[in-house]
Amino acid sequence: MNHDDVIIVGSGPAGAMAARELAVAGLKVRLLEQGGAPPAAVPGLWRLWRRREMLHIAPGVALLRGVRVGGGSSAFFHTAIAPPPGLFARYGVNLTPHIQAVLDEIPHAPLRPALVGAGAAALAAAARQLGLSWAPLPKMIDQTRCQGTHCPPEALWSAAGLLAGAVAGGAVLETGSPVRRVRIAAGRAQGVEMDDGRFLPAGRVVLAAGGIGTPALLRRSGVAGAGEGFFCDPLRIVMARAPFPPEAAQPHPMTGGAIDTEAGYMLSDIALPTPLFRTFALGACRPDMVTQARRTMMVMVKIRDDIAGEVRADGSAWRHFSAADKGRMRAGVAQARALLAQAGGGRPF
Repeated sequence: MNHDDVIIVGSGPAGAMAARELAVAGLKVRLLEQGGAPPAAVPGLWRLWRRREMLHIAPGVALLRGVRVGGGSSAFFHTAIAPPPGLFARYGVNLTPHIQAVLDEIPHAPLRPALVGAGAAALAAAARQLGLSWAPLPKMIDQTRCQGTHCPPEALWSAAGLLAGAVAGGAVLETGSPVRRVRIAAGRAQGVEMDDGRFLPAGRVVLAAGGIGTPALLRRSGVAGAGEGFFCDPLRIVMARAPFPPEAAQPHPMTGGAIDTEAGYMLSDIALPTPLFRTFALGACRPDMVTQARRTMMVMVKIRDDIAGEVRADGSAWRHFSAADKGRMRAGVAQARALLAQAGGGRPF
């Protein structure tokens, strides 16, 4: 029977990085991805639901994730904040040199002014007037490939480069390969059992299937306590008609923002693809704004939520939001409304 040194489940940034490093080190690596290639265009909500890339986790709350090659790196806003080293130091893990190694490899710098949209610039100026600690956010974009205000898709970082390096190093990438469970004997992983009935043996198994996929796999593998309680950084987007002509091009999202650690929320400018914006506008009962995506300023409010709920073995998840969570969101939304008003925005929604 074919025996891999390492099986990695999930081809997002973590799985792709692990696959590349281990393959280059000379190990026999198999990378299993449940999904397929990323869609050519932004999927509609119904398609996201069918692909299980959108989960209903609480009344009126949807959780989006990337069940595809590259995981979430194929569908994010190219902004990431480093994990707090102190949180991991409690468990004797020093992440600092590893974080720096990643930063040395990927682009991460604030956008040059020409790439910042009019709405984002107006919000940054308004934030300074209100005394908010607004600052440019480092973007994972290779700006040397950008011309004028446009950045081609190849300038936007994703796990694709890591996956290419893994395959070049000898790793085998299997797509459309859902893993049912990890087979464990005598306290050690022996390999993985697939949904199609195959058993793939391996000396080590690395689970990198994301915040929903990994605990669900652990539960199906008999690991007690897996998936009991999670956080998801819920967000709301507050919008208002901008007091200037429509943006000439789709603006880059999350070019700047402010983190209020004490209040437990973050604000940033945001921009949505037109199909998703239309859904938001209709959901907010603002049909007058359906065609105004590029003439709308948007502020994302993201909170630090409490740990609650569970991720179930079937990959679904459910939770409630505490009074403290709701208070953080109300405070963040109020600040977002004030920011939009200061920037000259119309009636927020």
